[in-house]
Amino acid sequence: MDYMILRATTKDAPFLAETVMSAIGEDHCMHMAGGAYRLPLLRKLFTHLAVAEVSQYSYRNAYVAFTPRGERAGAVICYDGADLARLRQAFIDEANRMLGWNISADDMKSETSDDEIYLDSLMVLPKFRRQGLAMKLIRKAADKAAMARKPLGLLVDHDNPEARRVYVAAGFQSVGERPFAGKMMEHMQRPND
Repeated sequence: MDYMILRATTKDAPFLAETVMSAIGEDHCMHMAGGAYRLPLLRKLFTHLAVAEVSQYSYRNAYVAFTPRGERAGAVICYDGADLARLRQAFIDEANRMLGWNISADDMKSETSDDEIYLDSLMVLPKFRRQGLAMKLIRKAADKAAMARKPLGLLVDHDNPEARRVYVAAGFQSVGERPFAGKMMEHMQRPND
């Protein structure tokens, strides 16, 4: 299928929220929300952050893939790791307000670094998988990294070998480990072409 990959708009916010929640994973989303019954609240939080101008999950940091019939098929969210502290503040503020958390920037370890463009979230809807769309979305993020003259970095869960296979096929290499939400993840980078 021939997909169009376009810059996201505020109209894509609910889809971007699903992208983030898919990348985080169901178990961690339930933990973040405080139980399955509070998942709609977490979805509302990520939708709010996707509409925001300054947020790591903002539409401004995202691309959405559309089918020829205009159906959303997948998305990627990526941003300059050097901007994480500034971008993450919106998440901290809104999680405290909407979820009743009591966290500060000091409570959160950095999942990226200043020297990379960070591929935060990637999702392809199940019915569009195994058609090369993940590679096209990764390519879009890699183009952004190349323009910034930085490698493209990401974290992958050690318990997700299928995702790791996709990233290796896309040219990512292991460069160590980093924590995400209390769990060590594999840190991978894709050098510029």
